[in-house]
Amino acid sequence: MELRKLTKEEDLSFFEKLNDEAFDVSETFSIQEFLKAQDEGLLEILSIETTEPVGYVVISANDEVAYLGYFAIDASKRGQGLGGEALELIKETYAPRQLVLETEKVDRKTPYESLKMRRRRFYLAHHLHLSHYEDIFRGNPYQIMCTHANLRLKAFKEILEQLLKMGYDPTLYKEGEK
Repeated sequence: MELRKLTKEEDLSFFEKLNDEAFDVSETFSIQEFLKAQDEGLLEILSIETTEPVGYVVISANDEVAYLGYFAIDASKRGQGLGGEALELIKETYAPRQLVLETEKVDRKTPYESLKMRRRRFYLAHHLHLSHYEDIFRGNPYQIMCTHANLRLKAFKEILEQLLKMGYDPTLYKEGEK
């Protein structure tokens, strides 16, 4: 498995389709928006590949934190261990930085609860921890997870400030304070 930086010059149809399938329009940006932000040095959009692309990841990093903003594996490839293998490769690639990500806040009243719980269990199984920070982006609540016990809050906030340039503006707060 390898990670390869995407470019505007290649056929992006697989990634556009995956982006549309994996994320609700209210919580994501288009592949073209990600590529523009990559050109501006705000993030990297990487293809996750075996013999062919199987997914993608969007990462913004500084010296202390690698923020995994979007991570998707093609639905036809799920359940084969590729997501876990990709996550481990991402952690290795960006080490020794702390990996930080958002996962949907679990609310037992929503119809997609089992999917949210599966995602959370996936990250917990891969040694990520709930940070006790949450955020809201475009009305959607998320919990912040990270490697290591304590979120490197200052470094994470620096990344969020940079991503404001592309319109990513979540409201970050300590769990229970909102």
